Amino acid sequence: MKKIINIMLGLCVVGLLYIVYASIMNPIKFDKEREKRERAVINRLIDIRSAQVEFRNQNQGQYTASFDSLINFVKIGKLPVIKKKGELTDKQIDEGWTESKVVSLYRDAKEAKIKSEAKKLWDEAAEAGFVEIDTDGKIEYLFSRDTVWIDLIDSLYHNRINPDSLRYVPYGKGVEFEMETGCDTTKSGSFMFLFEARTPYTTFLKGIDDQELYNLIDEREQLGRYVGLKVGDAKSGNNNAGNWE
Repeated sequence: MKKIINIMLGLCVVGLLYIVYASIMNPIKFDKEREKRERAVINRLIDIRSAQVEFRNQNQGQYTASFDSLINFVKIGKLPVIKKKGELTDKQIDEGWTESKVVSLYRDAKEAKIKSEAKKLWDEAAEAGFVEIDTDGKIEYLFSRDTVWIDLIDSLYHNRINPDSLRYVPYGKGVEFEMETGCDTTKSGSFMFLFEARTPYTTFLKGIDDQELYNLIDEREQLGRYVGLKVGDAKSGNNNAGNWE
């Protein structure tokens, strides 16, 4: 009988040790896996924000609530990039030259219909040090500002992602981000367009540890915060910040 009691006590001790071990290790394991998954979701939200900002820049300041529209924009969109050659010298600046004035001078010279007028303008550009003109009349630009258009996907993501993946939550098993737009009024009374993309913790943290997930959700609710990750705000402007920032 004594032997049986000892065995039972031993099993109880092992069980208690396991409970203590689990109570220590489960939160650690949960936090480690949570950190990995959150980082993936945050990176995707940042990618969505980057696309939305460029969409706004090319669509009268408005965002889109449609992933179809946003993804199509990323796939076929172009981004203007200024290709620069040379810089204005202190002397040129003191003489009142600006980049826009130089560009206007070039445009007027190219569009001049009278040859003598064009020559006068090119001579002015040469005298100011913006171009060199050889004996054959060939013009070499010492200062230029040209706009070139590059594929949006190359500029934003350097081909590191498939645009079609923007809508999907990492570790979400095919669940899409929630996305909406809105507007607010600035202090000056003008409208400010807004957007928000979000996903709750239950979408990408479910299945790791239900108790730890419940604790996390309860903590966020007690603090009155969104129970998940989001970027932007469709109700009030926050400069498109993420709630992890």
